[in-house]
Amino acid sequence: MNITRVLVVVLGLGAAGTASAGDWEDWRYWIGVHDFSVDDVDSHTYGAFGGMSFDKTWKGRHVVGSADVFADRDKDELDPDHIPIRWDVHLGSDGEFWKGAHTHLGWRADVDTRMNTVSSIEREITALPSIVGWYESDLVKTSLKTGAGWFFLEIDDDVPKTRGYDRSDFRNSTLGYSVAADLSIRLGAHCRVVGEAQEWWDDDAWLQTQFGAAFHIDAGQWKKGSEVVLSADAYEYNLDVYQRPGEPAILPWNNDLLIRLSFNTHM
Repeated sequence: MNITRVLVVVLGLGAAGTASAGDWEDWRYWIGVHDFSVDDVDSHTYGAFGGMSFDKTWKGRHVVGSADVFADRDKDELDPDHIPIRWDVHLGSDGEFWKGAHTHLGWRADVDTRMNTVSSIEREITALPSIVGWYESDLVKTSLKTGAGWFFLEIDDDVPKTRGYDRSDFRNSTLGYSVAADLSIRLGAHCRVVGEAQEWWDDDAWLQTQFGAAFHIDAGQWKKGSEVVLSADAYEYNLDVYQRPGEPAILPWNNDLLIRLSFNTHM
């Protein structure tokens, strides 16, 4: 069964139902434009995207989810047979073990998937239960989490086939270990800056590094509760785990960068 379909169904079920006393929920949506770049080969793919999210407490359980759909204007032919629609889905839940005046200790469980990037990531799925500690005040919020879970990355077949690879070489599915940190700083009454980093390993090697940054500007003058967001998400991949002796690397690049400008508001 397609994992993305399963996640979308779970997102819908998690948000469905009649709210009881004490339940809370927040739905948001966003639209914007993006540039998906691969610096190793000086590639830029522009397009538009939209998405939605929910943040909900339902029967005592905190659940969050989001989905993005991207339409690429794919003109540079990184992938000779790329379908220019891709999507990302996130589903998560969390809870607390202990709470102080500003510090917290708890748990998180996250499932994330990325599909069909122009940089030849056919499918990436991570499922990570983790322990997380965080500090929160009016101006600053920061957290550190660590855990072990499933890491799956499949390379699209078009480019690798031109470099001597076949379908048996395209997938890496393993138990992975991850450490992640994030920091959010409020700059005055209307702006905040967010940064995050995450790295994955398995028993033998480093697997992937992710960095993210975002600048949020309050846009309540246009619509209450809305904001304009400029963000960047960078990924670096370890392609050595796919390497065949005597062949070139499975891809001629090992990184990509997504830059987005969006308008985000309540539904």
